[in-house]
Amino acid sequence: MRRQGNRLVHAVGLSFCRILIVLSLACLIPADFARGSKPSAAPPTLVPAAFLKWPEKGPEYAVLVDKSTQRVFLYRKADPHRPFRVYRASTGENDGPKTRLNDKKTPEGIYFFTEHITDRFLAPRYGVMAFPIDYPNPVDKKDGKNGYGIWFHGLNKPLKPRDTNGCIALNNRDIEDLARFITLHETPIVISPKLRMVDLRTLKEEAEFFERLITRWRQDWEEKDIRGYMSHYSRSFHSGWKGWYQWKEYKERVARKYARISVAIDNLWILRNDGIVVASFDQYYSGGTFKSYGRKKLYFQRNSLEWKIVSEDFRPLPLKRAALRWKRSFDPAEVKEFITSWKEAWESKDLTAYLSHYDKTFRSGKMDIEAWKGYKGKLNHKYRRIRVSIRDLRVVKVSEQKALASFKQIYEADTYKDYGLKKISLIKRGDRWKITREEWQRVTR
Repeated sequence: MRRQGNRLVHAVGLSFCRILIVLSLACLIPADFARGSKPSAAPPTLVPAAFLKWPEKGPEYAVLVDKSTQRVFLYRKADPHRPFRVYRASTGENDGPKTRLNDKKTPEGIYFFTEHITDRFLAPRYGVMAFPIDYPNPVDKKDGKNGYGIWFHGLNKPLKPRDTNGCIALNNRDIEDLARFITLHETPIVISPKLRMVDLRTLKEEAEFFERLITRWRQDWEEKDIRGYMSHYSRSFHSGWKGWYQWKEYKERVARKYARISVAIDNLWILRNDGIVVASFDQYYSGGTFKSYGRKKLYFQRNSLEWKIVSEDFRPLPLKRAALRWKRSFDPAEVKEFITSWKEAWESKDLTAYLSHYDKTFRSGKMDIEAWKGYKGKLNHKYRRIRVSIRDLRVVKVSEQKALASFKQIYEADTYKDYGLKKISLIKRGDRWKITREEWQRVTR
């Protein structure tokens, strides 16, 4: 009896162990698989929060400095999801952003390389080469920060973390490697206390917000709407010796002087760090017989509610270079043909053909593309006949891939009729133009 009892206890024990193993394995299986459903979606793709928008042409690389890890990350436009190069680095021996001369701190902000100095002109402690950056930038100056001589440079001694007077030091072989990817005045450097990553969808939404803001700023400037134009500027704005009031008076004088002003922008960079956004772009300006071309930077900062321009900077470039760039591929006649095609689809009440002229990012007031489709579908059902007349069509180049069309529009549908001014923002997707925004202002005649 004792042997049978022992065998029974042993059998029960083995069964209990098997049950525990099965339950343990079940706990290791993801819930989605356990239910026989598809695995959950992959987490969103993360990218550096600093690079809101890369330019269409120009520099392919950008530099990030993470002070917390003492690393320099080189990113490239073709693959923003992961660094192209990672270098060990040394920053200032004291923590925090640089605010004054000799505080032994490394600046934090958005900067650009301004010069390339070889070892022939350097003290031995700077290694084989150095790249000065534009600290203090206009926002630094506005905030009262001072100091100078912040460089990326090599070293003729072993690299140690937090061992500089404020510069960013790399091993000689690393600064030589990095040098191959730097374009002076165009390659940005974002220096932050800690690298921050965001999902790609959020980044694109924020980039589109700033693109719309910059487009509105440019349109107000072109239209000589000084009140609207100055609404983009913070009351604490400074550019050189001009504050907000001096800037307003200056723009009012220019608006009175020229009958027409044209502003085109190209190769837009949008960069962000610690509450500051910098928009950097090529700008072509024409007013009367005066023309200018160069690289402009707008520095945005958020007040309690809105983003405002707190400073701006302009570096002139030769006009011959501008003429070559602006004549490359943009054809106003192509845009005018697109507007004619859009009008004809609207008049024929062919909703599919009409909507094919719109980009998926389209907005008009509070309506997105789906709301617009529903709205136009109702009007097509309501009216038997629609007629649209366009007068004084004007096309302005914003960049190689963007344009603005403005015109006087007469709309007639059965017994209904209205007249007003329309503005259409366009983007080129491949070889086709698409409408991204419509603005309508009724005019009483």
